[in-house]
Amino acid sequence: MLEPACRWKLTLSSASREDMSMSTEHQAPSARQALLKAAVDELNEKGHASVSLRAVARRAGVSHAAPAHFFGDRAGMLTAVAVDGFHSLAVALRNAGSEGDATQGEFKALGLAYLDFGLTNPAVMDLMFRRSELVPDDPALTTAQRDALAPLRAVVAGVVGDDAAEEWAILSWAVAHGLVALVREEALARVAEKDQDGAADLAHRLLGLYAAGVAAGAQAPPSTR
Repeated sequence: MLEPACRWKLTLSSASREDMSMSTEHQAPSARQALLKAAVDELNEKGHASVSLRAVARRAGVSHAAPAHFFGDRAGMLTAVAVDGFHSLAVALRNAGSEGDATQGEFKALGLAYLDFGLTNPAVMDLMFRRSELVPDDPALTTAQRDALAPLRAVVAGVVGDDAAEEWAILSWAVAHGLVALVREEALARVAEKDQDGAADLAHRLLGLYAAGVAAGAQAPPSTR
């Protein structure tokens, strides 16, 4: 039978090993990214309402305390996922804008890139704009939101001019985001009597018409607008 002092020493040693393991885990550069990837996988499989810190930790293969260490709480973790989502959207829009052959072509390309991003990443896109699940005043989130639409503002300014760029950029974002929602909810397919692939193709064409219309209106003499 162990003496009391020995029992205490054995318990302390076991706890110390666990603390050391958690410390190493928390310091690993890949641990945070593993948690974010696991959170996205949970989102894709179960939807935002069912994502929990424990489930994400289990999927990532880390201790249940790790998400709280990196993100604080569930809202903090989902906010980090949303920030990453906006960063990815910004990259997609910048890449699309650089491929356009002219200002109008860039405008259309950005709209198509937004549509494709939303249809390819529906769960993340949904979370990115679901303020009730996030920390809405998080500085990183606010910055990421603004930065994601910066490529659109820049291209729109080239089409309609600097004075009207902000409002036209917001309108253009609303058009693209609305089409994402209409395709995802199969509303466009029902109204247009098409299957989902046909609805997505139609959304692409509608964005092209919108871009052409905005460009034509911007180039018209003031008296004819």
